[in-house]
Amino acid sequence: MQKEIKTYCRFFSLLIVFMASLISLCFNPVILIWIITLTFVTRIQAIPGISADSFVESICVNTHLHGSIYVTNYTALRTKLGESGIRYIRDETYSETYAPAMDLYRNLGIKINMLFGRGPSGPLPPLNLLNIEEEINQMKAQVLPAVIIIENPNEYDLEHGSDIDWVARIRNYTQILYTKVKADETFKNLPIIGPSLTSLQAFQAVGDLDQYIDHPNLHIYQRYWPGFSGLNYTTRTDLTGYFNFLARYQSPSRKPIHATEGGYHNYLPQGGISEEAEGKYMARMFAEFFRRGIVRTCQYELADQVKSGSEGLFGLLRLNITEKPAFRAVKNLIAILTDKGPDFKPASLNYVFDGNISNIRHMLFQKRNGVFYLMVWLEVSNWDVQNKTDLYPLPQEIILTLLTNYNASNATIYALDNNADLNTFVLPIDSYQMTLNVTDKISIIKLNTNNQI
Repeated sequence: MQKEIKTYCRFFSLLIVFMASLISLCFNPVILIWIITLTFVTRIQAIPGISADSFVESICVNTHLHGSIYVTNYTALRTKLGESGIRYIRDETYSETYAPAMDLYRNLGIKINMLFGRGPSGPLPPLNLLNIEEEINQMKAQVLPAVIIIENPNEYDLEHGSDIDWVARIRNYTQILYTKVKADETFKNLPIIGPSLTSLQAFQAVGDLDQYIDHPNLHIYQRYWPGFSGLNYTTRTDLTGYFNFLARYQSPSRKPIHATEGGYHNYLPQGGISEEAEGKYMARMFAEFFRRGIVRTCQYELADQVKSGSEGLFGLLRLNITEKPAFRAVKNLIAILTDKGPDFKPASLNYVFDGNISNIRHMLFQKRNGVFYLMVWLEVSNWDVQNKTDLYPLPQEIILTLLTNYNASNATIYALDNNADLNTFVLPIDSYQMTLNVTDKISIIKLNTNNQI
C-alpha cells in the first residue's frame, strides 16, 4: 500500500508541475484544458505490451537460392542464415529453389514466402494462366512443408514485356491462384499476398483485389530514413504514402500489409548509402515498419550478387559472405527479443518519457517470463543524400519514469553502436526514474521486474 501511495503521489506531483508550467505559458482556457486532459490521459494510461517474439516473426529476407552465388556458397550462406536467427525467406517457384528450401526448413526451421509466377507460368512474359495449377502441384509435391505463405507474381507492371493486356492478366492470375489454393484441403489455410507493383499508376490500374488476397503487398524502397515523413504523401519516400496511396488501391478494406521487399543498397552513384548508415537504417526499418503495423518485412536481400550497379549491393552480406553492419544489426535484435513458445497475452506498463523527446520512437515488448523490453531510438537521418556522407545526430537525454511499482534498482541496456555491434551495460533506477541518452541506433531497455538482471 505504501508503494502504491508513493507511486500516485509521484505521478500527481509530476502532473501538477507540468500543469503549472503550462499555465504560465498559455492563457487560452480551451487550449489549456485540452492540453491538461491529454497529458493526464497519457500519463495514467497503461501502455500495452507486445509479444517480443512477434517482432522476430516479422523479420524476413529475400534469397535467390537458384542463383550462382547461392549455389556456389550455399553451405556458408546457410551457416550465416542460421547465425542470424531469421526464420523466413522469400524466394521463387523455380525448380532449383525447392531442394535448398527444404534443407533450410529441415535443418534450421526456416520457412519460405513462396513467390509464384517463376515456374511453369513464368518467368518470361506473358504469364501463362493455364500453367498455374502445375506450379501449385510442383510446390505441393516438393516444398509444401516449408511454405508459410503464397505470393502473387513480382512487379509485373515492370516485367510484362510485350503483354499489352498485363493489367487483366495479373488480375486474372490473382483470382485463379486464390481460387485454386483455397479449394485445396491440403493448404487452403495458407494466406495469399497480392502481386507486388512499383508505381501509383500501376496500383490504380490493377485496382481492388480484396476478394482474392489475404494481404496487400508493398515493395518499400526509400530515399531517406525509414520513418521519413514528407509533405507530399504521394511520393514513395513516406510510409504514409505507401499505405494510403498504394496499398489501399489493392485492399480498400485495409487488410494487414506485407512488405515483401524493402531495404537499401551501397552503390553510391545510384542513390546508395554507406554500410554504416545501412546498418542503422536496417534495424530501424524492421522496427518502424512493425510499429506501423506491417505484418512481415522481407529485406532485399541476404547477399550481394554478381551484378553491376545497385542490383549487386543490396545484401546483408558481402559477395565474399562477410558481414555488413546491417547483418549484425538484425542478428543482435533477434538474439535479444527471440522468445518462442505458446501464445500469451502481454501485460501493460505505465511509463512516460520527459526531456528532449522529439523524434523519439519506442515500443514495449514482453517475454513469456514476464520481463519487459522497451525498444527506443531516434528516427532521424544518418545519411546526407546530396553530399553522400554519413551524418551523426547528437544523442538526446531523456528521463524514463515508471509510473507503477517497480521492484528493481537497475535495468539492463542493450545498445547498438555505429558498427551495429552490441554494447551491454546496467543503468541505475533512482526513485522510479532513469536518465539515458537516446541515439539514432536502437537501444533496448530490459526492465527486470522479477529482480533478475
